[in-house]
Amino acid sequence: MKNFLILLFLLLFIGCNTNPKIEPEHGSEEVDTTCDQEGIILQILGSGGPAAGDARASTGYLVWVDGRPLVMIDAGGGTFLRLQQAGAHIRNIEFLGISHFHPDHASELPALLWSDIFSNRPAPLNVSGPVGEGSDGLKGFLSAVNDMAVPINAFTRINAIEVISQKDSITTVYKDELLNVTAIGVNHANKPTLAYKVTIDNKSIVFGADQTLDTPGFINFAKGADLLVLHLAISEEADKPFTNLHAKPLKVGSMAQESGVQRLVLSHLMKLDSVHPRAKEFSLWNINSNLIRVKDNYTGTIILAEDLKCIPL
Repeated sequence: MKNFLILLFLLLFIGCNTNPKIEPEHGSEEVDTTCDQEGIILQILGSGGPAAGDARASTGYLVWVDGRPLVMIDAGGGTFLRLQQAGAHIRNIEFLGISHFHPDHASELPALLWSDIFSNRPAPLNVSGPVGEGSDGLKGFLSAVNDMAVPINAFTRINAIEVISQKDSITTVYKDELLNVTAIGVNHANKPTLAYKVTIDNKSIVFGADQTLDTPGFINFAKGADLLVLHLAISEEADKPFTNLHAKPLKVGSMAQESGVQRLVLSHLMKLDSVHPRAKEFSLWNINSNLIRVKDNYTGTIILAEDLKCIPL
């Protein structure tokens, strides 16, 4: 009798749990880590920030065009590995744009350049970043890379494109028959920082970068984009110094609404240890609450970034 009851319990348990459907958080689709071979697709390499939490790589994005990884924006910690997991190789990338030289956006650039010396690249890699003092600027950062690993010869192996972080005008960074990349300066405390717009076949993605979303020209810069990537690092409860670096959820929503872009990707999501005294000031402490705040001001489609997620245009 005892064995019969145990067997009955197991059968009922299995019957209730056959092929359970795991609903993705926040209504998003399950993460697809293999992008289609046709069309223009944004793949998230890193959806996190500087804090090591929630198993996310730091910031990085990859744009595929018909199965080719053409553009990479930012190269934060973990993106070197994520690039390989995405099935991409640095030798196939034509343009790599760095928004600013905080480690969670640029720390993997030396590793990528080091890897590239073994790639038999047919043409120099186009690398852009802001003008700045010392390692706050592209040339200073590359000089430090050369000092660290002389065989890279960064200045000869790449086409270094320094961009002045102008907040009142748009700069054409790179252009060829297929690709057009423009940039505008944005406010991120005292760090020279660029937001990028990548346009391919009349389709465009705007990468807002780390910013407080109070740069006058940014809304016009984002208008007309097919996809807008903004960073949701902090919560509505955040205070200084974090609010000198990032925008709160209500501001993210209102800016996205004003831009008129219908699809919004929220990335650079952050989580601190629960024992940290300021943990509640970051977005992943209560992501549902922070998403509601964004939705209070934004009526378009929201896509929550996950590492290696593919987002077709």
